This record gives sequence, structure tokens and C-alpha cells, in this order.
Amino acid sequence: MSEQRTFSPPPPPKENRSRRSDQIGAGVGAGMRIIGFLAVLLMILFWCSGITMVQPNEVALLTRFGKLVGDTPGEQIQPPGILLALPYPMDEVIRIPVKEEREIAIDRLQLSSASLDSAELDPIRDGYVLCGDQHILQTNVRVKYRISDPVAFHFQAEQPERVLKEAAAASIVQTIAGWNAMDTLRLQRSSSMDAVERLPIVVRERLQRRLDQLGLGIEVSAVEFREIIPTPQLAEAFENVQSEQIHIETRKREAEGFAARTIPQAEAESYTLVNEATRFQTDVTTKADEEVTLFDKVYSQYLANPELVWSRLYLEAMEEIMQSVGRLKFVTPGTRIVISPKSSAEKSPAVVNDSTKEQQP
Repeated sequence: MSEQRTFSPPPPPKENRSRRSDQIGAGVGAGMRIIGFLAVLLMILFWCSGITMVQPNEVALLTRFGKLVGDTPGEQIQPPGILLALPYPMDEVIRIPVKEEREIAIDRLQLSSASLDSAELDPIRDGYVLCGDQHILQTNVRVKYRISDPVAFHFQAEQPERVLKEAAAASIVQTIAGWNAMDTLRLQRSSSMDAVERLPIVVRERLQRRLDQLGLGIEVSAVEFREIIPTPQLAEAFENVQSEQIHIETRKREAEGFAARTIPQAEAESYTLVNEATRFQTDVTTKADEEVTLFDKVYSQYLANPELVWSRLYLEAMEEIMQSVGRLKFVTPGTRIVISPKSSAEKSPAVVNDSTKEQQP
């Protein structure tokens, strides 16, 4: 026997409509609560969207309705950390990487690819630098810089890096125009004060002065010449000139080396001769002073007793003469001595008796 299903009788029509109304009201209320909650959440997120984190290697500038916030430069620059700002577009946070070293390439002073195989140089299309001795070179330079003034960097120029490129190219061209080609290729030269000027340092100083005049808030840390060579059209002629200059420098170095060897030797000889002359002068002067002193003493004694002094001088002179004679030979009085022209230490003078000579015809 099949089971019989029982169904509850349908509610009355009025009770069914009221229940549906309650359900709809509950659903609308829940939806409104969700929408309100979402609106509050969106409002909170909107007002918190201005909160940003400034990284340690950068600072931030805060503009409110397009105007920079802060009265002094210290107040205008926001340090690293959490920055509380109003949502965009009321506030705008501008991040400036002040501790980051940036680099730009100055490649406009090189020849174009179309001119590398050409025999002619197009001064409008090709980039180059002209040295002070009329040599034409091409160079590739890198400029490294940091941002020293974030406010000036962001607001002074619309494209500060483009201005930096133009200023760097102008500084390079003006500096090399005062240098000759050999010094430019060596990247250094000797000044009048025997000091060495380095091309990258001179260019950096000139570029820094130009940027300071423009007020860009940029500090140039280094200028690097990656490549500096003559143009292909003038490479052969330049090599010939360079070889001759190297030959001249070699001969000059040889002459300087000869001078470095010869001059000290001559100075040493001169020093020796001067010392010998000074020593001889001292000896002669000392001896003369001693003789003058002795003469004064003898003269004073001679004035006191002339005969005694004369006898003493005579005896001293005879003693000195006798000491200088090698051999003594005594002859009798009245004998004349004849000295032969061929005098010798071993031969004694011939003694001739006057009486004998008178008997000779």
C-alpha cells in the first residue's frame, strides 16, 4: 500500500505578502549596511592614500594644490621615513633620489655611423671637438652627478638632465679648444707653474661653475673620457704628426738626460776647484800673516839692538846655506874656483892655483 503524502495548507494570501516584505526589508537593510561599511572603508583608504614611505636614499617634496609645502628650505625637504600627506590630487609627493649617483652619456661629440666610412666630414651632421692647434678629435664622455638641491633640481628646469647634457658638451668643447692635441690625448698638460692640469678635472670645474650659474641643484662628481681619438679622415696624417712629435720628445729627453749627467759632474769639479783654491788662499794668507808677525818681532828687536840682530840673521842665513850644500871642500886662501857648466852633484868644481895660471902662456 502506497504511502500518502500530506501537505500543509497554503498560507493565506495576506500572510505570504507580509513575509515577503519582511524578507525584502531585511535584505535591503543588510545591503545598506554593507554599502555603508564599504563606503567607510573606501573613505578611510582614500584619506590614508596620502601616507607614503620615503626610502633612505631619497628625500621627498610635498606640494599642496600645486604649491610647495614649507616656508624654509629645511621645512620644504621631507626626510626619509613615513610622510603624512593628503590624498591626491590635493597633495602630491615628489621623490628625489639625492644619495644616488647618476650618469649621463655625452655622445653628441662623436661621428655619426654614416661618416665612419666616408672620406669627408660633415660639420652639421657629425659631432667633434676642435683643439687649440687645429686638430679635430672625437670623444665619448660620461658625466656622473648627484642632486645637491632637490627643490632647484625639480622646479628650476623642466628637463634638468637635458640641460646638464648641453652644459657638459659646451664645457668640453670650450676646454679642449684651449688645449693642443697631444695634451688632449694624454688628458693632462703642464702649466706655467710646473703644475699638472688634468683634462677631466678642468672640465668638471668649468661644468660645475656653469651649473651653479643656472641654479640646477646638481653637483658633478666626475667626468670620464671613455674614448678620445682623431677622426678616421685625419687618422693617417695625425699618426705622422704624432710620430714626429714623439721623435722630438725622445731627442729632448736624451738631451735632458745628458744635461742631468753632465751638469752634476761639472758642478762637482767646480766645487772641488773652489775648495782647493779656498784652501790655497787660506794657506798663503796664514803663512803671510805668520811672516809679517815674525818680521814685526825681528824689526822691533833690530831697533833695540841692530848689531845683535844682524849677527843672528847672518848666522841663521849661513846655517841654512850650509844645510843646503851637499858637499863641502875647503881651499886655501888666494885660490880661485872655476865651476864647470856641466855641473853635477858627483863632480866637484876644479880648483886652479893663481900662481899656476900665471905661468901658463
